[in-house]
Amino acid sequence: MSTKPLPDRVTEAKSILEEAARTHDLRTEQMVNLQEAIEFLNRLETSFRDGRVDD
Repeated sequence: MSTKPLPDRVTEAKSILEEAARTHDLRTEQMVNLQEAIEFLNRLETSFRDGRVDD
């Protein structure tokens, strides 16, 4: 198990997905799924900053 805090791991995961979206030639469905995952991680990051934990 990672010793990094969850907010840091979420940020790293989002960065990896954003890089993948920029650097890989993905099919439309794959890109849509990737963008949805990035949006989810954006909302999760926001909830950490806002102090919410039950969204």
